Amino acid sequence: MPSVLHFYVRPSGHERAASGHTQRKLRGKLPELQAITTELCYNVNWTAESLPSAEEMKKLMWLFGCPLSPGDVAQESWLCCDSSDLLLEVGPRLNFSTPASTNIVSVCGAAGLGAVDRVEATRRYLLSAWPW
Repeated sequence: MPSVLHFYVRPSGHERAASGHTQRKLRGKLPELQAITTELCYNVNWTAESLPSAEEMKKLMWLFGCPLSPGDVAQESWLCCDSSDLLLEVGPRLNFSTPASTNIVSVCGAAGLGAVDRVEATRRYLLSAWPW
């Protein structure tokens, strides 16, 4: 039975700078906005009957991570929500496979991960507001 695996990538310095720019732009429209935190999420369609083995998970974590930042990929989100926060996830439509997915699936196949038939990346935004 196919399942969707999620791999969350901690934001790098460049993404933090982009979040700061986005926060400054949104402050005029949302004065209660306190902070914006982002992360990247790889949504992997796994077609094998069983979940990935430990070796396959190790390969997937390595493929989605940065070799200069060990430990930057996790299966749990890095974002922690409070009751006044808003979590948005932005990405491609589920009924449309992107060219990036085709390339990533090809890389996964070359790494011996033939059970991967689609990978779509989404950007997750945590908008933190001042307490009401």
